[in-house]
Amino acid sequence: MKTSFILLFISLICAFPVRSEQAATPAPCEDFDKQSKALFAQAQEAQQKNNYPEAIAQYEKLIALTPPEGCEQASVTLADGLLQLMYCYIFDNRREDGAGYFTRLHEENRFWIVRHSPRDIEICLAYSLYEAARPDKAVAIIDSTLARPNNGRSDDQLYADYAISSVIYNQVGQIGKAIDCNTKSLAILRKMENNPNIVFVLGNLIWQYQQIGEFEKSLAAYDELLRTEVIKNIPYGLCTAEINIVELYNAWGLEDEVETHLSLALDAARQSGVPEASLRCFTRTACHALQQGDTLHVPALLDSIAAYLPEKEQSNYYRQLYDNFRNIYHLQTSRQDTQSLAADARRQLGQLQAAVPDHLNTLALRLLGDALAGRGETALAIEAYRACCDYVEKNKLLNEQRHIYFGLARLYTRTNRYADATTYFERAEEANRLFTLQRNAALISQFRVKYETREKEQANQLLRSEVQLKQRTLEFYTVFGIALILLGGIFALWIVMRHRALKMQHEADNKQHELDLIRQQEAQLIIEEKEHQLRLMLNERQELNRKNEELRDKLEHSDAQSCLQEVINSLSPRLLTLEEEQNFRHQFGIIHPQFLSRLRDICPTITRSEELLAMLIRLKLNTEEIAFALGNNRPSVHSSRSRLRKKMEIDKGISLEEYFRNL
Repeated sequence: MKTSFILLFISLICAFPVRSEQAATPAPCEDFDKQSKALFAQAQEAQQKNNYPEAIAQYEKLIALTPPEGCEQASVTLADGLLQLMYCYIFDNRREDGAGYFTRLHEENRFWIVRHSPRDIEICLAYSLYEAARPDKAVAIIDSTLARPNNGRSDDQLYADYAISSVIYNQVGQIGKAIDCNTKSLAILRKMENNPNIVFVLGNLIWQYQQIGEFEKSLAAYDELLRTEVIKNIPYGLCTAEINIVELYNAWGLEDEVETHLSLALDAARQSGVPEASLRCFTRTACHALQQGDTLHVPALLDSIAAYLPEKEQSNYYRQLYDNFRNIYHLQTSRQDTQSLAADARRQLGQLQAAVPDHLNTLALRLLGDALAGRGETALAIEAYRACCDYVEKNKLLNEQRHIYFGLARLYTRTNRYADATTYFERAEEANRLFTLQRNAALISQFRVKYETREKEQANQLLRSEVQLKQRTLEFYTVFGIALILLGGIFALWIVMRHRALKMQHEADNKQHELDLIRQQEAQLIIEEKEHQLRLMLNERQELNRKNEELRDKLEHSDAQSCLQEVINSLSPRLLTLEEEQNFRHQFGIIHPQFLSRLRDICPTITRSEELLAMLIRLKLNTEEIAFALGNNRPSVHSSRSRLRKKMEIDKGISLEEYFRNL
């Protein structure tokens, strides 16, 4: 399953060749650019139609071109053609031909692109050798290639370098180097907005971190993948990540989590519409069912696998798994004579022993050993279990070790080989002890990752609230400023109009004074009356303006208080929800299964909140951390601890931490 995921991961690089815009170039360069791009387009068209022989011929013509002097920018198109040529040899199932071709290119050094871009030819040669089952030579070339300076390499080119290198390192077991390459790829992709390849890089890191015991980093990569926006548009990437996280939980022995994530993987596979994704999910689900002895659902799962088996080369990989699972199921449930079944099992055992040891072959050997032991074929079961030992010990697969060692101890006891039985029983006990420690550490890691994620979400919520407050404050001052400007304009207009009115009235009075002196006094009275009315109107307007100002101040104060209260409310601490508490109790019960029962026996009147406090103390959380988890302040936590001590009649000379640790 891991191999097919990597093939799709590499094919994404194939789907997005590295390109860059070219500046204005002389006429010879333009002619060459048109010629090279025309060949590249013809090759791409043939490649998309799966006409790989035609694509190979066009790409070989392309990389044999020599650009005019001063047209070094042409190396971009030629380098793209070199990379796509490598993929075409692989997809056309001509791996040996591809390895030979790129070896000759590298050694003869005839073509312009080989001389001017040694890193591109070395990357292609290394991956061709790897696909042709010569991983040692591929790794040696990759080591020397990555030691070259990165000068002149674009981010797209560097991403392709690291992506191919990580696949080679991963498959030969150099997980540390594979992680380093994927980490560099991730740094590049984070600079590219909404790049879909980030989903596959994070999916690889989930698998790789768990291989070296970095459980927190594996879970963190999974959490980051779920927060990635592009994951919504790449259900296939989500499917492969869920299958990888299934392997993590399977190594911890958390069967509920395994089933949950298998279901999520199958949902993502259905959304993707990719047959290989569904095939991957059904294969892993059938394997899990055989591990659990769920013979009721195995036939339907085997039928689903058979329906999705492809016709081409990849069928060899999945068909081998399908044949192994079908034979093991037949051995578990068949009513045929045991001797004839044993002969078939012996042939299957020989094939598995002759294959290259890997995770899935080892798992098939273990399942075969279980089935043979159930049939009473003790010698064959011992042989199957023993064939697993080297791999599970080398890769520290503790869950598999304890199962296989206990199985060998029981089988050796049947055959009266008590010394061997004792040896494997002791190994099983040690593996079980280490497995328990590993699982507990994994659960704590899972809890810590979720806790840190929640902290980050709260910090992000606080930041969003601050931004919203600033935006609303800015909007308020903007509106207030515009209102002041409008009021100032209205007042200035009123003054101008008032001035004009007074001027016109004064001119009228003068004319009236010249025409009729007798009516002067009456006119003067009229003017004074009008002035008095205007003063009253002015006073009323001023009073209205004053009241408007007071009302505006009140509204401003009220709006600010409302905004502030919203922020304060949004920042208020929140207690654990009932769902979160139930989940916490479930996880705690896995780690300390006897704790709550003993606590209730000692103090039958203990409340749920007091139980929760006791569990947090047992997990060695300090007062501040308990206060954060419960949504209380430190004094409240101290009071709760004192009440709990008094209720349980614990001597003051004994700390609660020590008491609950020894409970």
